[in-house]
Amino acid sequence: MRDALSDIRRRGAELVIVGNGRPEHALDFRDSEHVECPLYVDPELRAYAAAGLKRGLRSSFSPGVVLRGLRAIREGKRQGPTMGDPWQQGGVFVIRPGNRVEFAYISEEAGDHPSSAEILSALDRASSKKRGATPRT
Repeated sequence: MRDALSDIRRRGAELVIVGNGRPEHALDFRDSEHVECPLYVDPELRAYAAAGLKRGLRSSFSPGVVLRGLRAIREGKRQGPTMGDPWQQGGVFVIRPGNRVEFAYISEEAGDHPSSAEILSALDRASSKKRGATPRT
């Protein structure tokens, strides 16, 4: 998502990251990954539970997780030390004012993320609804 941050902001939105580690983990993540957006922590996993995000051994180890890990290594990406709950999966949400969820992506397993194009498209749809226009298909 970091690569799409300028596109997100051009659409009048903001990327917000919620991690499940402790505050010191967030600081380390912010510094090591050069995070330039709001970053919060939820070590009790309350937001994760409220959003219905998956957690467990099965979602952390599967053939799909291994394949995504190998692909990441080929792309030069490396897994840093695990901070927070290693069994907790994430998700991506586009939320308009008034807490209207316009897009919800619940990761099935580790490394399962929507594409930047999907998220930007959801932002465009949300923006069209805000203006009262009919989105183009």
